[in-house]
Amino acid sequence: MEAIADNNNIQIVGPYEELGAAKGVSYTGRGEVALNPRNSERQDTKTLLHELTHAKLHTKENINDYTKPEKEFQAEMTAYTVASYFNIDTSDYSLDYLHHWTKDHEFKDHEKLLQEVQSTAKEFITTIEESLDQEKEGEKTMSIKEQKHEVEEEKQEREKLPSERLRDMYRSQVSKDDKDNGPFVKEEKAEEEYSHQDFKDAYKKELMNFIEPTVGKELDKDENNDRQERLNQMRAFQETHSKEDVYQLKKESLQELKELPLTDRGEQRLSQIERKLDREFNEEKEKESTTSEMKNGGNKKTFQQKEKQKEKVEVER
Repeated sequence: MEAIADNNNIQIVGPYEELGAAKGVSYTGRGEVALNPRNSERQDTKTLLHELTHAKLHTKENINDYTKPEKEFQAEMTAYTVASYFNIDTSDYSLDYLHHWTKDHEFKDHEKLLQEVQSTAKEFITTIEESLDQEKEGEKTMSIKEQKHEVEEEKQEREKLPSERLRDMYRSQVSKDDKDNGPFVKEEKAEEEYSHQDFKDAYKKELMNFIEPTVGKELDKDENNDRQERLNQMRAFQETHSKEDVYQLKKESLQELKELPLTDRGEQRLSQIERKLDREFNEEKEKESTTSEMKNGGNKKTFQQKEKQKEKVEVER
C-alpha cells in the first residue's frame, strides 16, 4: 500500500478530525488519505485502496468532472477488484456500498468510468505484486546471508585446533556448572569455603593435566592457577568428607570429561583412571568390611572366654 501511495505522490496520514462512522477520508487538496483508527485490519485494507483511488483519480484539478456517485463507484469498484485479486473478500460491505451509489443514478460516461477503474486496479495490483516480490527477494537474500554466516562459523569451528576446541568446551562446561549453582552460590561459599563443585573443578583440572597435558597447561596458565594450592585444598576436602562422597564426586567429574572431544590417547587415559578409582574404592570397602567382621568376631571370642572362666569359678566353689 505504501508503494502505491509513493508512486502517486500520496501521503498516508492520521485523520485531522473525528471520522465518526466513516472508514476513511481522502484530503483532495492535500494529496493525503487517512484511515479511521477504529477500523479492523481487513477494513483498513479495503478502505485504504478505496481512498487511494480517490486520491489518484479525483484530484483538485478534475474533481468537478465527476458526480459524487461516480466517484464513489470508481473508488469502491477499484478497491473491490484489487482486494478480490489477492483473495481478500470484501463483498459483504462492497456490494451493498456499490448498490447504494449506483441505484437510481445515471452515469454520463459509463465506459470511461470503467476504463479508469480497470487501469487503476491493474496499476495497484502490479505495484503490490512488485512489492511482495521485493520482500520475498529481501527475505531470500537475508536467508542466504544467514546461511553463509553459519557456514563460515562452522568452517572456523572446524579449523580450530583440537586443543582449542577442547579448551573452549571445557570452559563452557565449567561456566554451566557455575550457573547451575544458582543465585545463592556466593552465600553458600561464605559458609563453606570449599564446596563440592570446587572439588570437582579442581579434580577435573588435575585430570586434564594428565589426560590432555597441552590443554591442562593452557588452562592453568590462562587462569593463573597455583597447582600446589589446588592439591592442598583437595587433600583437605578429602580428609573432612566421607570416602563415598569423594568417590561419587570423582565419578561425576569423570562422566563430565567424557562429554568433551578428547583425543584417543586422552580417552584411554581417562578409562585407566576410572578403572583404578573403582578398583581402589572397592578394595577399600572390602578391607573395611573384613576389619569390621574380624572385630566383631574377636569380641565374640573374648566374651565366650570370659563366660567359661565364670563357670570354672562357680564349680570350684
